[in-house]
Amino acid sequence: MRNLKLFRTLEFRDIQGPGNPQCFSLRTEQGTVLIGSEHGLIEVDPVSREVKNEVSLVAEGFLPEDGSGRIVGVQDLLDQESVCVATASGDVILCSLSTQQLECVGSVASGISVMSWSPDQELVLLATGQQTLIMMTKDFEPILEQQIHQDDFGESKFITVGWGRKETQFHGSEGRQAAFQMQMHESALPWDDHRPQVTWRGDGQFFAVSVVCPETGARKVRVWNREFALQSTSEPVAGLGPALAWKPSGSLIASTQDKPNQQDIVFFEKNGLLHGHFTLPFLKDEVKVNDLLWNADSSVLAVWLEDLQREESSIPKTCVQLWTVGNYHWYLKQSLSFSTCGKSKIVSLMWDPVTPYRLHVLCQGWHYLAYDWHWTTDRSVGDNSSDLSNVAVIDGSLILFFLFHCRQGVGDSLPADCGSASHVHLPTAVPTPCESSHILSTPSKE
Repeated sequence: MRNLKLFRTLEFRDIQGPGNPQCFSLRTEQGTVLIGSEHGLIEVDPVSREVKNEVSLVAEGFLPEDGSGRIVGVQDLLDQESVCVATASGDVILCSLSTQQLECVGSVASGISVMSWSPDQELVLLATGQQTLIMMTKDFEPILEQQIHQDDFGESKFITVGWGRKETQFHGSEGRQAAFQMQMHESALPWDDHRPQVTWRGDGQFFAVSVVCPETGARKVRVWNREFALQSTSEPVAGLGPALAWKPSGSLIASTQDKPNQQDIVFFEKNGLLHGHFTLPFLKDEVKVNDLLWNADSSVLAVWLEDLQREESSIPKTCVQLWTVGNYHWYLKQSLSFSTCGKSKIVSLMWDPVTPYRLHVLCQGWHYLAYDWHWTTDRSVGDNSSDLSNVAVIDGSLILFFLFHCRQGVGDSLPADCGSASHVHLPTAVPTPCESSHILSTPSKE
């Protein structure tokens, strides 16, 4: 019965950087932010609001002068005291910010679409333009290269003895003929960029890759272990989106699914089977999910959404929603709104790896924000008979009111009664709740 309340916001507007920001990463020990653009890399201190370092990748020939280059990944390497940068053209570069020296430690002729480091920074995974995955050590020694599309299910393939097969199961009103119908595959969503998505489990023992299958045109999720052995392939899921995020605690892999009348956040187990979902408060084809991000302690799931409808009279927007779960119910605790055009357009966002409830956001106009959240219980004082110790719980556009009042009668030490007495339905998601002293009474039941 807690709410997420905004504790403070740190902003750094109009950062003096060249070109347009494309991606960013954090240097947690230094408290600085690394931002990549089509010209190179800059390091900024959001507290002192100054640019600490600037490294040009154009001057060294790693990015083209016409501004068409793209950085697909930036990672601060603590052990090597340097920064690893990957470009879409295929270069992997080590950059020493103290000496400004650049070293190309490898090149992929077909280009790089994704660079993803394991949480312990012992392994790095590259997704190439030839639809392969390359795994290397932290010293950039190649371990193995495999095709991103695999015919085999993986080591966790299920073995059935009859009763688990589709044709032996009860099918209700569908009739037994449903057991022999061909599985229909839907192609990837219209707005899908068809790029691979990679996410690691928190302990670095497994990683998952979401790709568009060339045969069916639909997305699949494959799970590999640290030794680069395929473990499982997801079951066919119509309308599966590209967003992918493995819960750091290791239990579930989050993705998205477009259904006929709704949009869901769905969860896969490591064996590739679906295991639960919740529905987003939007109509079908109203928004798209750009990304999903778990915070460090697995308690909050951030959902980055963007409007799909383009009405002439409306300005498209994007938002970041923060969801938490309790008693198998998902609660929408916060929603941050941004524009999808101009300087306020989100480029990227990430949770802080050290401070679990700090969310970092980078916008198009060289605008950096850091939101610090904390848990709070919003309640009334309950110090008299007319105050029934109300607790307000936010769930999207709903404020749920719970009553905690002592039973009167034989002894005052009996447990308190707890129940949802009523709720208030607002037209939009509830902002940061009011202070506890302002929640004095419970509205009547609807």
